[in-house]
Amino acid sequence: MARLLPIIALLAFILFTAQFAASQERISDQVAVTILRDQVFAVTAGEGLVRVGLASGERVIGSEARGLNAILLTATRLLGFSAQVQRWSEERLNLNEQVVDRKVTPRMMIVRSDRRVFGFQGTSGLWKVEDLTRLGDDFQQILVGAHVAVVLTNRRALAFSAFTGGFFVQDLSTEDPVIETVVNDNIVILSTVNRRLIFRSQLAAWAEFR
Repeated sequence: MARLLPIIALLAFILFTAQFAASQERISDQVAVTILRDQVFAVTAGEGLVRVGLASGERVIGSEARGLNAILLTATRLLGFSAQVQRWSEERLNLNEQVVDRKVTPRMMIVRSDRRVFGFQGTSGLWKVEDLTRLGDDFQQILVGAHVAVVLTNRRALAFSAFTGGFFVQDLSTEDPVIETVVNDNIVILSTVNRRLIFRSQLAAWAEFR
């Protein structure tokens, strides 16, 4: 077993290095969206042409495509497309729920409504959702890098990564609010008077030091 440990460590290092190198590669635009009557088409760089139907009377609000991802917003749902897995994925909006902001990067998308925040991971083609009303969050801002995003409220920091997916929640104190933020392609740093909170795109957890 002792002899295997250096080999396992080497394999882990090689895997991490490969993932990190892949994260630094620029992704060209691989999908475009077009609408014909009641059909939405995702046109990909190869021979892909993936359609999804619109319901009778469904009103299209807007669309955007970048890198692996495309998004179509209607009055009733979010439609996300991944060129990686060649499929559309939907999230239904609640009655009277309004989309107020969206951020699209080559590998992920973040959409905020007046009630929830949605994250789309371009490599998996899946949506993740987090409620912003249950705990009485007061929205402040969205910090977005190429591979990482953080939705900041007065009570929580909700991190989303293009590589690890999900929303990773860090509780905040209203008595020690965030006073400074730093964001780049892969790292977000939140500073309060008493502590530093760090989220990295390759890790599925917040780090804290005082």
